[in-house]
Amino acid sequence: MLEKLYAYSGGQPWLTNALANEVVSEMLNNDYARKITQDLIDLAKERLIEQRQTQLDGLADKIDDPRVRPIIMSIITGDSPAFDGADDAIRYCRDLGIISTGNPIQFANPIYREIITRILTIGFSVGINQDIAQTSWYLNIDGTLNMDKLLDAFTKFYQRNAESWIDRYQYKEAGHQLMLMAFLQRIINGGGRIEREMAAGNGRTDLVVFWKEQVITIEIKMHHDKWSEPEGIEQLARYLDRLGQKTGYMVFLEKKSALELSWENRILREVHIVNNKEVIIYAM
Repeated sequence: MLEKLYAYSGGQPWLTNALANEVVSEMLNNDYARKITQDLIDLAKERLIEQRQTQLDGLADKIDDPRVRPIIMSIITGDSPAFDGADDAIRYCRDLGIISTGNPIQFANPIYREIITRILTIGFSVGINQDIAQTSWYLNIDGTLNMDKLLDAFTKFYQRNAESWIDRYQYKEAGHQLMLMAFLQRIINGGGRIEREMAAGNGRTDLVVFWKEQVITIEIKMHHDKWSEPEGIEQLARYLDRLGQKTGYMVFLEKKSALELSWENRILREVHIVNNKEVIIYAM
């Protein structure tokens, strides 16, 4: 329990106490005869994220700071920070407690990571029409999540809205990834959860969708050069190995505008087998 508590709080005293208080006082009503389980700590983390208490809500102000913005964008996109001024910006973000010490550069803890991501995706999320955000439409008869149907719907949504939406967005360099995360969040909130792994310099954003008994892995990768796709496939295959999964999805996003590359040439679905792992690519 203590290891999980530390993992979620990153050792920050205020978050550690907030999680403990949520479990002991709010959920167990100070009944010390009741056992604290890992599920309760997981739920306490989700409740803190939803409540966004005063100290957590202050993150919204910090992410608009011009010294903070490029570091957060680098973490979300997986790109390395720009060399000029990077040391000062990284030191400043560490002083604020937004990112952890050491490498790779990543958010200080899972709670900050989730809240910052949700703050950045809210603009996209509220713009998604309820007509395509009905969770029930993406479920199979047995109640399992149909990820292919969900990603097909996102492909159409992305084709219609990506350029106009991202162009108006302050965090436009990370807009492609955040747009997909916003779309997934709207659907998955209907009964599951998303865990994110992201760090500056790793070249990708990894998502794991938990839906009842399903564990679905999604890698978001930007098309930078001819090595981007094969590198992404290998990265996802290794990630699937680590999670003990046989199948995963790679959403491969093209930075070029539709004027440079037509949508007919951008959108495709492919299946690759790598080390006995099935990698399903959605390129757009």
